[in-house]
Amino acid sequence: MKLGKRLAVLVAAAALVVAAGACSEELTGGAACPVLCPESGFDIVDTVLLDPVAFDTTVRGYPQPGREGQLTLLQRFVPGDTAITAGIVRFDFVPKTIPVGTSDSTPVAKVDSALLRLAVVSATADSLSRRDTLKRVPVTIEVYDVDTTASDFDTAAVRARFRASTLIGTYTVRRDSLPDSIFVRLDTAAVRARVATGRVRVGVRIRSDSSMQVPIVSTDVGGPLFLRFWARGAGVDTAIVRTVSPASSSSGEEGDVPSLQDYLLVLRGTPPPPPQVLSMGGLPAQRAYIRLSLPARLVDSVTVVRAALVLTQAPVRGRTDDTVRTAVQANVSVARELLDVGRAALLVQAMEGLNEQIRAPRDSGLVRFELAGSSTGLTPTPMQFWRGIGEDELPRVVVLRSAREGQSASEFYFYSSEAPANVRPRIEIAYIPRVDFSLP
Repeated sequence: MKLGKRLAVLVAAAALVVAAGACSEELTGGAACPVLCPESGFDIVDTVLLDPVAFDTTVRGYPQPGREGQLTLLQRFVPGDTAITAGIVRFDFVPKTIPVGTSDSTPVAKVDSALLRLAVVSATADSLSRRDTLKRVPVTIEVYDVDTTASDFDTAAVRARFRASTLIGTYTVRRDSLPDSIFVRLDTAAVRARVATGRVRVGVRIRSDSSMQVPIVSTDVGGPLFLRFWARGAGVDTAIVRTVSPASSSSGEEGDVPSLQDYLLVLRGTPPPPPQVLSMGGLPAQRAYIRLSLPARLVDSVTVVRAALVLTQAPVRGRTDDTVRTAVQANVSVARELLDVGRAALLVQAMEGLNEQIRAPRDSGLVRFELAGSSTGLTPTPMQFWRGIGEDELPRVVVLRSAREGQSASEFYFYSSEAPANVRPRIEIAYIPRVDFSLP
């Protein structure tokens, strides 16, 4: 009798597996799906979590210096839309000597000429740069000596070096005539003084009567930046050409940072976001940190069919780029037992189904970021990633960021958990309660 009962349970379980396979992702019902479809005894429960956020905030300072991919030299001075950026390039291993004969060398005594080579990112990279290439107004690229005795990570000291007395080179051209390769001639006395120390560090920014940006290719993606100078030794008639590529002597001993051979420095940032919103993008770039509080049974004890974090976008208007469409990316923080939101928002991973959304800053309305749904099985969805791990060990954190953070001043606002109830974040979830295989 017990054997017959056990066999009946196994047959029932096998029938459920077969029926689930027949149903697959199609949850509209039908004879082929007698167990999981609405006609069956296993109903799909739809519910909305109106206050699923335990904590949310905006965190600034992304990406890490040196990982921007390009140096967007930007200048804006429209009321409510002000920002100025600069690119810092380090040449920390400059030869202080030139060869003499076949086996000797002599210190550099004179620099006949010097130039800095920059490469402009193709105008097809983003619509705002394409728009700027049509401007028939002059733009001046300025190069400053920004070397200091301060720590390599003291950006305030570097920022203070952008002044008239440290200007060592300029290049002026009409914006619509800006070439792909720029050669800025530098003050030879200033270069000679820095060559004697074995390193040259420069800062590059733009000036114009019009708001605009000039994106420069970073060495992080193989950009052809270099410093070239023609040097002579004492009593040597022939000048020797030296070409130096960017390199930084900084290591991770003062912090877990990437190479700083070149990086973007914000001289004046975009305006701070208003209250009750989460912000992503801007300069310095921001990310939205959203820690969810989900009932344990929805994570561990039911079969989640679909789930989505639903946010309401707040429009950003009056900015130079408020119509430029950019991907807003949602990722999951993989930081375990980490309450430092800045680091937790850095340690993120893309998850299957957690799709990006193409938005313009001035857009508004509901935006859905999927937490569960269709899956190829190659990587987990967020709900699968959190399953079986306690919330204290692995906080349920979603991080939103701009796909062009550090490269663009575009900024996106979404209402936070402190906003009015009708625009707060919510979670829409559909699930199948736990199935009891025991026989009555």
